[in-house]
Amino acid sequence: MVESVSIGAAFLAGIIAFLSPCVLPIIPGYIAYISGVSAAQMSAEETKKIDWNVVYSAIAFVIGFSIVFTALGAASTFIGQLLQEYKLIISKIAAVLVILLGVHFTGVFQSKRAKEWLFAIFGISLVLYGYGYFRTKDFLNDFWLLPVIAIALLIFYFTGAYQILYQQKTTEVKRKPAGIIGAFIVGVAFAFGWTPCIGPVLGAILLYASQQETVMQGVVLLFAFSMGLGIPFILTAMAINQFFRFFNFMRKYFLVIEIVGGLLLIFVGILLLTNSLEAISSLIPLE
Repeated sequence: MVESVSIGAAFLAGIIAFLSPCVLPIIPGYIAYISGVSAAQMSAEETKKIDWNVVYSAIAFVIGFSIVFTALGAASTFIGQLLQEYKLIISKIAAVLVILLGVHFTGVFQSKRAKEWLFAIFGISLVLYGYGYFRTKDFLNDFWLLPVIAIALLIFYFTGAYQILYQQKTTEVKRKPAGIIGAFIVGVAFAFGWTPCIGPVLGAILLYASQQETVMQGVVLLFAFSMGLGIPFILTAMAINQFFRFFNFMRKYFLVIEIVGGLLLIFVGILLLTNSLEAISSLIPLE
């Protein structure tokens, strides 16, 4: 079965995706769209009781995107199994991509000091590679890909290719069927909408799922991610007034959320690159 630390990380990734600057602000709009109740009505002071019709619509919406994400997890693991012969090199490539997605998530490319940050990353990668070489005396040690990643980041930035990652893609349902079925369909459409915020997190989880031994493990990982994203959504539908107060508080920390989320992805990528994630999992007793 999937290690508890991996499930927890996937769930946390879902929460980070929910709190990201391009998801959290649109939550009331999605709830209003799927339920047919305007955000103004939901946030009215006289609205004190839970509107269960809104909650049921939110649950259907979450089920819709959860089915898609979970299916993607199963597909990723299945494809990974087909390429079992090349699992070692694929795991390294997956780790590199997770690190790249993490750097993107931090917003480094759009920073005014992007050049300085990228050259700093390059310097750190050389230090880590040097440490790996002196520890193993092997030029192709566990860290040899880090300088390659850093060089790729520099090329990606100076050619302007990084702007592709910030192009938002959405899937819209122009004519939403009424009721629970309509909310479910919108949830499915939401799952196929890739934005600069949720894409890197979901992509990282899918890459990790591709390295699992069984399809069920990939399903569990993506289900955990879906619950991390979906449970806060349902709670928002149950307490929209509290959400608006929460949003006003959290908007001040959007930059921090991006940086922390990006660093977590980078950290996970490094653990995957060095095969250290399993070692950490073994230190956590399962009871």
